[in-house]
Amino acid sequence: MKRRAVAIVSAVVVVLLAAAALVVRGGSEGFAGKFFGRARVHKAERASSKAREYHVEIVRDRPDTIRFPRESFQSLNIRTVEVEPAPPPEPLRLPGRVVVDPNRLLLVHSRFSGELVRIGTVQDRTEVRTLRYGDHVMKGDLMAVVWSKEIGEKKSELVDAVSKLHADKKTLDRMKSAAPGAVALLKIIEAERNVQADQIALEKAERTLRSWRLSEKEIQAVYQEAADVEKGESDPENDKSWAELEIRAPITGTILERNFNEGAMIDPDDVLFQVADLSQLMVVASVYEEDLPALRRLDPAHRNWKIDLKSDPYDQPIEGTFEQTGPIIDPKVHTGVVLGWVNNENMTLAAGQFITATIELPADPNLVVIPTAALIEEGGLSYVFVETDAEKHEFVRRKIVVTRRGRRNLFVCGASAPEQGCGGDSLRVGERVIVTSVLELSAELEAARSRHETAQNN
Repeated sequence: MKRRAVAIVSAVVVVLLAAAALVVRGGSEGFAGKFFGRARVHKAERASSKAREYHVEIVRDRPDTIRFPRESFQSLNIRTVEVEPAPPPEPLRLPGRVVVDPNRLLLVHSRFSGELVRIGTVQDRTEVRTLRYGDHVMKGDLMAVVWSKEIGEKKSELVDAVSKLHADKKTLDRMKSAAPGAVALLKIIEAERNVQADQIALEKAERTLRSWRLSEKEIQAVYQEAADVEKGESDPENDKSWAELEIRAPITGTILERNFNEGAMIDPDDVLFQVADLSQLMVVASVYEEDLPALRRLDPAHRNWKIDLKSDPYDQPIEGTFEQTGPIIDPKVHTGVVLGWVNNENMTLAAGQFITATIELPADPNLVVIPTAALIEEGGLSYVFVETDAEKHEFVRRKIVVTRRGRRNLFVCGASAPEQGCGGDSLRVGERVIVTSVLELSAELEAARSRHETAQNN
């Protein structure tokens, strides 16, 4: 068997050598020459066909512009799409919470030390009770009464000033009505000076009470007490409220805190109540630092958002506005703070609730959008083929700047972008770019440029 195999191999080798000899002797006219020549021609035709697969030519004086012969353009099935304006980005959805607006929160103090003798009341369903957390008060409502000896002393000073002024005026009138020479002129001048001093003391006492924010009614009650004292009359009811200081609601709002009960001794530093106007709440939302520039570019008139409660999936969004972005970034989570306000006149929101704030962002007028299939990336640069002459099938390879990438589309600097500091050439809305075989066409462009340069050199 081994000998038979060796014999067969030897025979094949001999045949091949004989065929080679015939080619050498007979040249291309011989049978073997024709056979191998046809093989070489077929191989050359396939190579030529492959070279013509992406055949393009360079447009004269425009080295980055290619032109397709009509047959090549049709056979390659070149497809183009129109450059479109960039659509609006996805809305920002910011987590946050609603809180009491600090500008609508007031702390209620007593201006004097003393005893808290009475707390304001409110009519409940079936009874009258003292004010407590959650009660609604109107501006000027009585919230508490403090008994303070300082108030009593200042009221007494006003009564004393009124009484002394009346007495000194009577003395002066008597001196002036006496017979000429009966009273020394120096005495009259001194009496006039006493009346002036009494008038100054009265105005000082009255202004002190007004600076302590006693109402006009309370001050007139002091004057009435002075008149009763002069007549020798005294109202026992005045003694009960003589040293009382009424504390009234500074704004219309809701009581958030009540810290003392009746009978407590208080000081001016003590906070008796906290009252807040909850008809408008502050929204504190967190935004990632990469989204802050988009918010800051918004026109103040368009800084609107919609507030959704996380605890209620069926609630209707509440419209509001935001006005301020915090200047500090949290180093742990890299988020900033956005502050805004939301209307709460119907009291559907509660301070402290978690919310989601949705902000609709406008489309960037400086950007256009193209399919990702149109992109050519070479050497760290980005290019696309842009149609310059539809009839002649001419396209220029143009450098672009990609600002954002999506799965199917790219956001590219538009016509107005160079003024915004966006380098590279721009794409204009309505231009058309190639989206098929762009990498092969870019390679063919380089090959065509090489052929063009070689032909010029020769």
